[in-house]
Amino acid sequence: MVEMRVELAGLELANPVLLASGILDSTPGILARMADAGAGALVTKSISLKPRPGYAGPTVAEVAPGTWLNAMGLPNPGLAEFLEEFDLRGSKVPVIPNLVADTPAEFGELAAGIARAGAKLAEINLSCPHPQAAYTGLLTAQDPDAAAAATAAAAAHLPVIAKLSPNVSDIGAVAVACAEAGAAAISAINTMPALDIDTELEAPVLGNAFGGLSGPALLPIGLRCVLRTVRALRDGGHATPVVGIGGITSGGDAAKYLLCGAQAVQVGTALGGNPERLGEIAAELGDWMERKGYANLDAFRGNALEWLP
Repeated sequence: MVEMRVELAGLELANPVLLASGILDSTPGILARMADAGAGALVTKSISLKPRPGYAGPTVAEVAPGTWLNAMGLPNPGLAEFLEEFDLRGSKVPVIPNLVADTPAEFGELAAGIARAGAKLAEINLSCPHPQAAYTGLLTAQDPDAAAAATAAAAAHLPVIAKLSPNVSDIGAVAVACAEAGAAAISAINTMPALDIDTELEAPVLGNAFGGLSGPALLPIGLRCVLRTVRALRDGGHATPVVGIGGITSGGDAAKYLLCGAQAVQVGTALGGNPERLGEIAAELGDWMERKGYANLDAFRGNALEWLP
């Protein structure tokens, strides 16, 4: 029997396979089902201070088998209604709210609110890849100083995971800036900015035009970003853990992220309407460990780093 327990930013998790934000996390009932199925922790949909209606449809399109493009616009009922609906104290496994805001002050207000409600850890969304199509500025996660300011504001109230974007020239620099601003962990990556065109309509397939690409195609990008993030943090003298996200469909995929140094992983698109898949991926990771002779996660975490110059 292998030991799958892992510590993440002060939380003790039964296994390192977590639900990613924005996938099957719209109701407490679905979260409870995934907890029963064996999830290590559950990250909620993005929550803002005030309600957000989201973008006009279409908001989701399958652009290749298992590969999806989405631009939801982060629809949510706002902090007050979220706290009425979701129990942050009594879940079978930890519930980690994902927070989205336009300013550091808003991040701080959100973090304070969920901390009062019992949250022990939050993920701050610095990297949503599909703002309105007319937007031409930088995402928070594309500017180390802006990312650090948002992190510091939220981290003043509870431990936070800073969620980063792959759409940067140096993700390691952003990760280090967040760590130095007080991030308890880093998660990487968010979806990849992308576009697809309907040749019959001769128009974008999404109502917002641009969206975030997810699915198996994202796996090699996520691995590269996690590996660079882990190395940059270590080179900077930071022990900040990294959570790997992107393209995970199996326990073997999860193992790849841990081999690159990730402390844990998040799974999203692969769930495909099947909440039990989260626990299955954790079980597959355990089977892989048994086959390889690894008694615990630390026995192989970061092994792939040894192959790099």
